[in-house]
This record gives sequence, C-alpha cells and structure tokens, in this order.
Amino acid sequence: MMKDKLERFVRDNREDFDAFEPRADLWKELEKGLGHKERPLWLGSAWTGLNTSRRMVWQIAATIALVIGLGGFWYFKYNYGITEQPDVMAVNPTYARTVTQYTRLIEVKQSELKTLTENNPALYQQFATDLERLEKSYQNLRMELPKTPNQEVLIQAMVQNLQTQIDLLNQQLMIIQRIKQQRNGPNKELV
Repeated sequence: MMKDKLERFVRDNREDFDAFEPRADLWKELEKGLGHKERPLWLGSAWTGLNTSRRMVWQIAATIALVIGLGGFWYFKYNYGITEQPDVMAVNPTYARTVTQYTRLIEVKQSELKTLTENNPALYQQFATDLERLEKSYQNLRMELPKTPNQEVLIQAMVQNLQTQIDLLNQQLMIIQRIKQQRNGPNKELV
C-alpha cells in the first residue's frame, strides 16, 4: 500500500524530477557545513579522521606486515622450492623440499662430472646417456602428476628416481677418480 503511494507520487511528479538540476557548488557547501576538508578520493574517511600519530603507527604496522610477508615468501621459496616445484608443493611441501634439494645436488654433481671428463668426451657421453634415461623417466612422472589420483605415490617415485640419479652420478664420479688414480700410478700419490 505504501509502495503504491510512492509509485503514484513519482509518476505524477516525474516531470518535476527530470527538470530539477542542483547548483554546481551544492556539494562543496554541504561539505563545508559538515566540516569536511577536501581529500583525495583514494583516502577513506577512517584514514583522514586519524590523527598524525595514529596514522604513523598504522604505516609502521603495514610496513612490518609487508616485510614479514616478503620474508615468509622468501623462506618458503628457499626451503621448500615453491617456484621450482609448484606441482609437488601443492601435494606435499616436505617432498617439494626434498625434490628441490636433490635437484640441486644432481646439478652440482653433473657439473663436477662434466669438469672431470673434459679430456674424455666419449666417457662423458656414455655417462650422460645413462643419466638421460633416468631424467626422461623423471620428466614423464612429473607430467603425470596432475593427472594421477594418487599423487603421493607418484611423488615418492619421483624422489626415488632422483635418488637413483644421485647414486648413478656418485658411481660415475668414483669411476673417474679410479681412472685418474690408475693413470697417476701408486707412486705419484705418495709424492
């Protein structure tokens, strides 16, 4: 009933509403009357109502929160390999950390192997072929990770593959050390 009266009033006085235009300085006068100062639109009324010392406290708190947030991101990135292993991180952060550490260790051992076999490229190629097979297997497992229902088991297989790669690299490095010892002979080691 009340709604009908309002609708009838608006309909009857529609021409008056359309013809009405407020003065250009009306809003400024209203703000002056309410005691408001002009402020940028991006500042809310709560922020401008604070005195300077409270505003400073909020700025310091925001800065501390930002520093803690960035520090936390860096910590998780470094310790858990968020950006290096995001797919594993989503399933299990502990495995992501292990995978990241193993991957870094494999890279170090591969560069060491490459350095030690510079003067024997055929030997390096033979070692690299064995390692490439394991790496392809690892990449296949990694591609299957989003598709498989039992991701935890697949990640364990990925970690086991990385351990096998590390073991293979260690064996290859030991072979190279034995070859060098044989070339140098037993008497040259004593000198």
